[in-house]
Amino acid sequence: MKLHLTSDSITIHVAENSSHYLHVSRVLTYSIGRSFWVNETLINFETPHERQRRRAFLSSLYYTCAFASKSHNASFLEKLLLASTKPIKLVKKKRQQHSFHTPMALNDPYTLLNADETESLESIRQKYLSLAKAFHPDSIASDDVSIVKNFTEKFQKIQEAYAIIKAEKMRKLAA
Repeated sequence: MKLHLTSDSITIHVAENSSHYLHVSRVLTYSIGRSFWVNETLINFETPHERQRRRAFLSSLYYTCAFASKSHNASFLEKLLLASTKPIKLVKKKRQQHSFHTPMALNDPYTLLNADETESLESIRQKYLSLAKAFHPDSIASDDVSIVKNFTEKFQKIQEAYAIIKAEKMRKLAA
């Protein structure tokens, strides 16, 4: 996920297969401002009564990106928060077929949780909780059966991946 600030908008670039994409699009669509889709881009306009929630959302996005890139730019965060009244554009990046559909990527619990084998169990747990919250079937605002089914399957895979990693890490601690 990448944040880009221009003179007329704030743009969020995120892969469509990312757990962040569903979360960000859901927040922009249902929680803050007024949103509409133009082709593959969700555009969200600020409303005055949502200003604090919008700033909190942008701040959390910044910290998610900073954590992923292992960098922090306080001046960018300040500019981002000052520009919080500008329209937010969510641009969906198409997934790359060759890298996403490898059997290892689909079956590797670390890949499913966007984690690394060297991370602590607590760090992985935080990622698990974030993904579990994003994909929990009860959090869906849609009555579409296929969407509910997809969320349920993803949620179950996330739970299984965490259980595998947790058992592996506990075995290593006990040894």
